[in-house]
Amino acid sequence: MAEHSGPLFWSRVLALSAHLLVFPVGAGMAVAGDAPTSEPAPTTSPATPKVAEPAAATPGNTTTAPASTIDEAHDTLERNILEKVIDLDNFFGNTKTESQQKTEYQIRWRSSLRIDEEGKIDPGTTLYANLQLSRINDRLHLVVFGDNEPDRSSSSLPQDPGNPGLDRNTQSVRFINTELRYGIIKTPTLDMFVGAGVRLVIPPEAFVRGRFQSTHKFSKVSLLRFSETVFAKNLDGPGETTEIDLERLLDRKTILRWANTGTVAYNIRGLEWGTELSLIRELSPRSAITLIGGVYGNTSIDDAVLNYRVLARYRRNFLRSWLFYELEPEISWPRLADGSFDNKYTFTFRLEVVFQGKEK
Repeated sequence: MAEHSGPLFWSRVLALSAHLLVFPVGAGMAVAGDAPTSEPAPTTSPATPKVAEPAAATPGNTTTAPASTIDEAHDTLERNILEKVIDLDNFFGNTKTESQQKTEYQIRWRSSLRIDEEGKIDPGTTLYANLQLSRINDRLHLVVFGDNEPDRSSSSLPQDPGNPGLDRNTQSVRFINTELRYGIIKTPTLDMFVGAGVRLVIPPEAFVRGRFQSTHKFSKVSLLRFSETVFAKNLDGPGETTEIDLERLLDRKTILRWANTGTVAYNIRGLEWGTELSLIRELSPRSAITLIGGVYGNTSIDDAVLNYRVLARYRRNFLRSWLFYELEPEISWPRLADGSFDNKYTFTFRLEVVFQGKEK
């Protein structure tokens, strides 16, 4: 890579970031006080349960923006989607059920633009849908995940172990898959489910898996989370992923997390592993920032390290309670064929729209 590509790349990124931060789409709106979503700056897929992080304007919060045709269109879509989900639940389930839980859904649609050090811009999109089908069974969920994100220049921890395309640290994914999950245990400290699904490719790739997660609180400010996922795929065979997370609440708005994973499978040489240290800080009720440093590798190579990366992710809820954007600069050092490490620069902008509904 040319010596000047790094400075030139970051000068462009800084100019774009400054414009978005100083003149955001909702800059003229008031922002309530300074106090993921559920995940202010998500580092994992919504499918992976995590301890509550600093709140950053989860859907349902009120906003100061006046009602408009945009709100009406969004509300209409939410109602139409809910009607279709209820129809699906009724078709396969029992319409006379007196379940305490109601049919509900949540959909997150994310669009992204990624620019690399050479100025190349790649668009991408991700869709995540979670449908609770209570008339079929209180514990049954239908999960649909589609990913067409730009190719990753660096590794990351598995987003959803055992899910085709998401149980690996290193591979890029472009796929759509559906999964039926049955919850066996769901408590504040234990979470266990079994699932079966299919990846919609030719030929189709079917999979089954079981996932167990236990959370142990050492004190009011620290905890240990242990997760074990066993899976099998019709083309790749069986595999297993272990996750160990340590979290500490540094203050009311700051979390320090150390996350570790290891995956072994029939089609993987050695142990594929990764470790990340994250600092998550809530900046306001509508914004948060996450700083991440990670190392990833495989025990089958000489020094076991394949990639290093450092990134910052700024997430903000703006204009509407259901609209978010993220700014993510990243530097990574992937291992080359000769054993050396090259430096890569990327900057990603994401826009997320949330739809959700619950039967009354």
